[in-house]
Amino acid sequence: MVNDTSAQDGAKESIPGKEYKKLGYSLFVAISKDKLECRCSYVPRQQGSMMTRNELNGYLAATGVKEGLDEDSLNTFAVNAAAGQSLRNVAMATGTPAVNGIDGWLSYTVQPSVPVQTVGDEKGDIDLHQVQTFINVMPGDEIARIIPPEPGAAGRGVTGENLPPLPGKPLALKIGKNVTAEDNGKRLVSAAAGRVCLVSGEISVEEEYVVAGDVNFRVGSIIFNGVVEVRGDVLDDFGVSAAKGLRVSGNIGNCAITSGGDIALCGMDGRGKGTIVCGSSIKAQFIHDSIIECAGDLVVEVELHNCIVKTLGRIIVNKGAIAGGCYTALGGIEAKKIGSLASVRTTLTVGVDYHDAEELERLMDELAKNHKQIGQTSSLKEIEESRRERASLTDRIMAMRLKTDERANQKINIKGTLYDNTLLVIGTQNEEVRDPHDGPLSVCENTIEGGLRYLSLTSLDVKATDIEKAFILEYQKK
Repeated sequence: MVNDTSAQDGAKESIPGKEYKKLGYSLFVAISKDKLECRCSYVPRQQGSMMTRNELNGYLAATGVKEGLDEDSLNTFAVNAAAGQSLRNVAMATGTPAVNGIDGWLSYTVQPSVPVQTVGDEKGDIDLHQVQTFINVMPGDEIARIIPPEPGAAGRGVTGENLPPLPGKPLALKIGKNVTAEDNGKRLVSAAAGRVCLVSGEISVEEEYVVAGDVNFRVGSIIFNGVVEVRGDVLDDFGVSAAKGLRVSGNIGNCAITSGGDIALCGMDGRGKGTIVCGSSIKAQFIHDSIIECAGDLVVEVELHNCIVKTLGRIIVNKGAIAGGCYTALGGIEAKKIGSLASVRTTLTVGVDYHDAEELERLMDELAKNHKQIGQTSSLKEIEESRRERASLTDRIMAMRLKTDERANQKINIKGTLYDNTLLVIGTQNEEVRDPHDGPLSVCENTIEGGLRYLSLTSLDVKATDIEKAFILEYQKK
């Protein structure tokens, strides 16, 4: 007797199947809905003979089970059934599941510019300052390739039918700004310098990176090909490198800051080690104890204290003082106060390209060594070689001193007070300020009588050379 129903006693299961009844036993054969498994349950009766292996094979075939049969399970099931044991929910056959297709996906061909974790030393310590994970790109860089979906592979049920796979879906991707698709949409290429962003299924290259709070252990040091905006502070020991510009709403600590564009910040306390290297101009409220190299103007609203500054533009402090440290500006210097009541040592050099000044210092050191070598040798050949070298060094030094730059302005403006213990280096003149001078005044080189001229204040837009030409013409009339 055969029933196509769910069994109602211990031999029957809660899933649909076929029940085979004989005088000595009852067998229930169940096939899972996904056709991947066949399980059997067996209940012996008090009268009649037990089931044999051949009968088991026949029942499975009658149910349609023909693949994935487990011979060990079949043999064990048949032996236990012949011994009169009750058996429940025993796996007899297993199919091969379908392998579903793989959805289309994005394979990045550029890598993050900073690794997620950086090994700090041989002990394997992690530098937690380096956690940046976004990807920097330049124009023309290949960002990624779109990998097409894969169809998958069919499976086989225990009853022998094919089990179709779910095919992979194409990648749902929207091409955003500064990204172009090439090779029939298979390659994505950057059209701008910036960072790769993938948000809500849209890929783009963003030219600005905004940090909502502080640059700290959560954010890590930043290296970015565009403009960075920090709406908090940059904490000690974190760095920011922004190729196109940097804006910091808060303050910067002992950090290394670099940018090819303008830099704007509230303030910086570099503790004698913090650095800024800027390819354009810098604006700040205050800067203390920092080392600054700038290709443009450095404009500070309140004060500039104990810094080393080298700029190819101007140094301007609008409301306060330049006090302590060394300052070199090709385009001139202007401040309300220079130096301090406490006579803090302050050195100002104007009208000089600091690169040239460094090269001139190096040449002067070489010339001094050359003089020493000539005095220490008695070989005529070595003396002759040293003299030729000295002549070459002298020519190069003269060329450096005669070099002119249209951006240069050998002029210092003081709107308030020029304090003592300040060294002014203007043109060929080095003058120590021994007594305070009250402003407003401009200081230039006196090329007629030597020393410096202390004049009524004029704008830094007025060149010191033009002022001196007027004095020379007046002198020639006498």
